[in-house]
Amino acid sequence: MPDMTVSDIARLVPIALILSLAVLWLLGRPRPHAPRAQVKPVRPDAAFLFRNGALVDHDARTLPLPVPPDESSDWARFRRWMGFRFGDLPPDAGDMPVGDSLCLRAEDGATLTLTRQSDSWRAVLRDAAPMDAVARHAAAQERHDLLSRAVAAERAPMPVWIMDATGAVIWQNDSAGQVPPAHVPHLTAQPDTPPELGDTSCTRLRLAGEAGQPDHSYELHVTQTAHGRIHHAQDITRLIRAETLQRDFVQTLSKTFADLTTGLVVFDRAMTLAVFNPALTDLTGLPPEFLSARPSLFGFFDALRDRMVMPEPKNYASWRSQIADMVKSATGGLYHEVWTLPSGQTYRVTGRPHPDGAVAFLIEDISLEVSTTRRHRLQMDLRQSVIDRLEEGIAVLAQDGRLLFCNTAFGEMLGVDPDSSFADMGLHDVIAACAARYPDPGLWPEVEDRIATRRLVATLFDRAGPPGQAGADIRVVPLGRGQSMLCLKDRTIAEADRVDLPAR
Repeated sequence: MPDMTVSDIARLVPIALILSLAVLWLLGRPRPHAPRAQVKPVRPDAAFLFRNGALVDHDARTLPLPVPPDESSDWARFRRWMGFRFGDLPPDAGDMPVGDSLCLRAEDGATLTLTRQSDSWRAVLRDAAPMDAVARHAAAQERHDLLSRAVAAERAPMPVWIMDATGAVIWQNDSAGQVPPAHVPHLTAQPDTPPELGDTSCTRLRLAGEAGQPDHSYELHVTQTAHGRIHHAQDITRLIRAETLQRDFVQTLSKTFADLTTGLVVFDRAMTLAVFNPALTDLTGLPPEFLSARPSLFGFFDALRDRMVMPEPKNYASWRSQIADMVKSATGGLYHEVWTLPSGQTYRVTGRPHPDGAVAFLIEDISLEVSTTRRHRLQMDLRQSVIDRLEEGIAVLAQDGRLLFCNTAFGEMLGVDPDSSFADMGLHDVIAACAARYPDPGLWPEVEDRIATRRLVATLFDRAGPPGQAGADIRVVPLGRGQSMLCLKDRTIAEADRVDLPAR
């Protein structure tokens, strides 16, 4: 470098100062800002990947899928979550051919695209709004649920009022507008004992009807909230009327049962005694205290057996099974039995099914009826024995000509046995048998005609059989009410020659 003189240095110093000041000025001068790129709001899509009905992956920030107990798969939950906005999704997207797509569009412009892949399917939710697609869908679902609840409350069949903290009505549904105006102040008034916060009280109110109208009964539910009260009023006028009619009907039945001589006991579906009448205590001797304690069905019949009010079982080990079979038969409406007791009394026990699995037993004392029947049967047997000992054949014919009964002698004379025949013998059959045994063409047609036309007003005496033969004496006796008796008595040859009856 060549040597610089003092004069050269003196000339360079001002130039250096000027350059330094220029650089400092340039550095301190504000620079114009470069135009920034416009930042667009992110509109992310949400994708869901399903395999065999299970959600295996997704990129949603939040995933508020419903978890109802009746839907077992993730895809079923997803269908329910998306259904209100995109319509009915396929029950199983796996049924779509591989590579196919299905695009569903909502009314607000959002789309849901389903694409079938090899072993899975992909659902993509796209939304044009500047918001996360899943978050916007969740907001739409919340609005949908609120609207559904509002419509349900508005159309509820029972009146609903919402009150503020001061007791003023701030909202009511359509049914509340149908309530008579005179009833509204009573249904919206603050209850005497307000419920605690979050609790609900229930009271019944009976309010006078309008002019000429019956009274109305309401069941009022009041729910206390942090901002006021909610009143739900249910018209139970018909229910109260039905309960009153049922109570009156039960009282009428109770009075009727109290006057019955037949014992009545009803067991409910749990086989516990529910109803009994006073006659039951008279017939069984069971104390009312025992019956009022509502014993079980087995306890009731055990008590009857202990008091010997029912036949002693032959096999006590199978006693319970016998009672179970009896109840089963009564439930089917088939149980009917006669109990002969050691005391000599006879009870008729009948089982009848009742609604809802209940069963009723009727116990009736038929001792007098049984003794009367037995006495009548003995008398009939005695009478039959008496007429069977008679030598004269006797047959009694009914009003319509049927053979009611005959004695042994009558059957032996004619060679017939009416008891062994399936069909009843009639007047014509009896006359035919008589004519075959004692031929007499002029007699038997006349006898049949008089009996059939009810022209037999007095006893008819005659003889049957050809002259010179034994034959028989006959009597046809009217018994009243169209009934008649035919009597036959064999004659000997000597008696046949005698003329002791007027000629016909």
